[in-house]
Amino acid sequence: MKPVKSLLPASKWLLRITLLTWLLLQHGQTILALNYQSQGFYLALAFVLFGVLLFAGGFTSKPSLTVVSGLLLSLLFAYTIYLGFVPRVTAVQVTHLLLLSVCLYFIASGNK
Repeated sequence: MKPVKSLLPASKWLLRITLLTWLLLQHGQTILALNYQSQGFYLALAFVLFGVLLFAGGFTSKPSLTVVSGLLLSLLFAYTIYLGFVPRVTAVQVTHLLLLSVCLYFIASGNK
């Protein structure tokens, strides 16, 4: 069976929307608390900011905003995987690894 290539643009937008929605749901309350004293606030702010930029990068003709946002989100996800590393695999680690792979996909493909 041949792949359905006409679904590729819709799937990319669905990935962007889902990633942004997950980031807002996961980090929105931390940002709204406005606790400038904690590292968690700035980490959550960076996640949401780069998620919005990745989403906005889909509207531009050049892939640079998408690639840079994907790179920075990948680094943030790798950092959180490192921070939360435990000898056994947890659902949070698997979720972050899955989202890291989505960000790596946008680094590799840009806006194609």
